[in-house]
Amino acid sequence: MLGRRQKEAAAELARWWDGIRHGGVGSHVVLLVGPEGWGRSTVLDQLPGIIGSADAPICPVVHINGRSLPAEHSPQALALRDGLLAVDVRRQAAALLCCSRLRGAPRLGTGSLLLSGMAGTMSLLLASLAAAAQGSPADYSPASENNTAARAAQVVAAVSATAPTLVIIDDADYLELSLAVSVIENLIEQHDSRVLVVAAVDLGSDVAAALTSRARYGPTAGRVHRADIDPRMGYLSRAELAGELNPHLTTAQAEQLAWQSRTFAEIFAAVRSQ
Repeated sequence: MLGRRQKEAAAELARWWDGIRHGGVGSHVVLLVGPEGWGRSTVLDQLPGIIGSADAPICPVVHINGRSLPAEHSPQALALRDGLLAVDVRRQAAALLCCSRLRGAPRLGTGSLLLSGMAGTMSLLLASLAAAAQGSPADYSPASENNTAARAAQVVAAVSATAPTLVIIDDADYLELSLAVSVIENLIEQHDSRVLVVAAVDLGSDVAAALTSRARYGPTAGRVHRADIDPRMGYLSRAELAGELNPHLTTAQAEQLAWQSRTFAEIFAAVRSQ
């Protein structure tokens, strides 16, 4: 159940996914910027079903909710690492490793996780996957923890070269800033990867500002975008949404719901309850 504005946001994200899964454009992050209660989580929850199909299923899918992560830096980094190395990612990595071994792929250096020939990266991918899964028990510095999560992001990027990957980060502003930037940049900076990162952030987000500023140059240049959404949630917008979600409401009923609410999220909940 989505309103017009949420459907338009989902349609824009679907277009980004189509471009990435067909290859040739690399990886990108699209920031869903809007006020809390706009319906960002509603869009992200339904996004895999909206852009997936029997002909082009989305696999792997990584879904991370910033609110559910620990607030402290060290536990948050470890939880983020585990979230990135989801079952779908591990399964795809294992399949690639198996194919590599069957083909007798040679070992590679440690310069990059991604090469044009994916089979040649498998031994390095295995080492990186093990490092990301185990971390470094003797080093709990923020830099080391960021590197642990970044290695997990690199595994996702490596897997995406053969299996286009959708990474959803809801409430990304709850992530520690340097950790969020490190992980997202490692997901999208490789030119032969195919990752679409969709991150929901608040208006005035530090995460969005940092990613956008850093994308003016370097490996992420041209890879950070903002979805074109209308963030307004005033009375008229709320009444309009109520009418869209339930066409059986009279104008007076839709206006009453608008008066009784403050956000789109409350409108969604009220219409569902009806």
